[in-house]
Amino acid sequence: MSHHYNPDWLSEEALLASFVARQNDFAFMRAELARAPLQGNVQHYLLVGVRGAGKTTMLKRLAVAIRREPDLNNHLLALSFPEELYQVKKLSDFWWAACEALVDELDYLEQSHEAEKLLLAIDQIRKQGDKNNLAADAGFKLLQDTCAALKKRPVMLVDNLDLVFDRIDKSGRKLKDPHSPAYWALREALSTTTSPIVIGGSVRLSDAFIDYDKAFYDFFLPKRLGKLSLDEVHSVLEHLADAQDQPEVKERLRSNPARVEALYELTGGNPRALGLIFELLRNGPNSRAVEDFERLMDITTPYYKARIEDLSEQAQVIMHALAVNDAKLGLRFGHTAAEIASYTDLPTTSISAQLSLLENEGLVEKSPAHGRTQYRITEQMFRLWLQMRATRRIRQNVISLAKFFEAMYEQEELQAMLKVEGGTNVVTTSKHIHVPQGKAIKSYVMEALDAEYGAAQQNIPEDMEGRLYKLLSTEFIEDFLVPALNAPDSAALVLKEMRDLGYEKHARPLILAFEAALEDKEEMLTELEPELQGATMHMYKRLTGNWKK
Repeated sequence: MSHHYNPDWLSEEALLASFVARQNDFAFMRAELARAPLQGNVQHYLLVGVRGAGKTTMLKRLAVAIRREPDLNNHLLALSFPEELYQVKKLSDFWWAACEALVDELDYLEQSHEAEKLLLAIDQIRKQGDKNNLAADAGFKLLQDTCAALKKRPVMLVDNLDLVFDRIDKSGRKLKDPHSPAYWALREALSTTTSPIVIGGSVRLSDAFIDYDKAFYDFFLPKRLGKLSLDEVHSVLEHLADAQDQPEVKERLRSNPARVEALYELTGGNPRALGLIFELLRNGPNSRAVEDFERLMDITTPYYKARIEDLSEQAQVIMHALAVNDAKLGLRFGHTAAEIASYTDLPTTSISAQLSLLENEGLVEKSPAHGRTQYRITEQMFRLWLQMRATRRIRQNVISLAKFFEAMYEQEELQAMLKVEGGTNVVTTSKHIHVPQGKAIKSYVMEALDAEYGAAQQNIPEDMEGRLYKLLSTEFIEDFLVPALNAPDSAALVLKEMRDLGYEKHARPLILAFEAALEDKEEMLTELEPELQGATMHMYKRLTGNWKK
């Protein structure tokens, strides 16, 4: 059974078996804990990442390491907190929650006598405590004394630490105060030579962490959990196939690496999004592909709804604008701040500030291509979900469905499933046929680039990266290269577009293939260096062969 939203429910064995990504991040954090002394100054950490990035899973993996590995458990104790601390409304509540977490850990380690003793002490002291003192530290003192007797230093693994801070910064009123006395009291408590080590999780770096005059400025070291690498995505998908006994899915993924790359782009390398989309792969394609798409949008709704509701009102407006105007981009990377301001009727200064925050949170990415910085939503699937929440016209956007088909299905699967009433095959009558062809064209383009710049493509000038990305983008392939296969007029348009965008120097083999095909002069290819002629000949023959059919 998959726990997409509650990884904390996994058993330790299941967690260890499923922890295949973020190994470098784990190794770093584990090494830091191994170096932490029983007594002495320590560094506190904040794992920062969007929802579904793996913060909870990382915290649980660290807890397992502390329990099981001798160089950690000889001086450390893992205190695992619930993902939401609804009972915390002031700093003293936070310390009592830590004491209760210590009871749970002692009970888990089968130290029943110590657990019962601590539980009794908690009850007695709380009954005598000053309930009006928001920063009362009786719980903290009990935590310190108990750990000192155990000769262990506690490691507090606190998910959603930013939300905990929001709850403890109130001075008897519902008012967020970045200068809250509770913050300074907490900082003081965490600054001693015997203080707990805190490793927190957060979707963002809030003001308390980053403003110069705030209590926790430069106190927590941020550790960003960004998008997974393509290799990690391969590992995650293969593990999911093994864990759910789906050898046929694993084989399909291995035999078609382009599908994994498409899934990577679709999910933005987000672990939870990958897990959700795997459910669709596991269940197999529906006879109606549109129903598969709607099913995916349905199962991802709790995840994306929570993410959009995490944002401020202005940020929500900007995300919506980026999503619903996606189809207007053509060959471009995204939208400028000025364009978004025009869509939303918000001041450009506000747009720029919000875009910076969204980029820091991993929700938006930017590119300086074509002279002006452009922005777009990082995860294509998030964009599709937002589009499906928009108007009927946008929901019916065929481009969105085509992108989904490219990631999810192979040509044979599409041919088997895209049937409409009356027996007409949609593949032969709509833009959907361009998806698998687009993959083939992308491989030809990559061949040409590999021939000119080497497999690593490390010699491509930096100022051309954005343009080359556009050359390989889904929009360029679907709107220009694929139609060029079928008609010389479209090929001429593609050639003009590539020249206008400045590809002449840095995509020379591809442009020459189009020129030679349009003039039906294969001898033109001899203008290229011998090592470039092979890939260019591929494209030339592909174009002329299709036109003669």
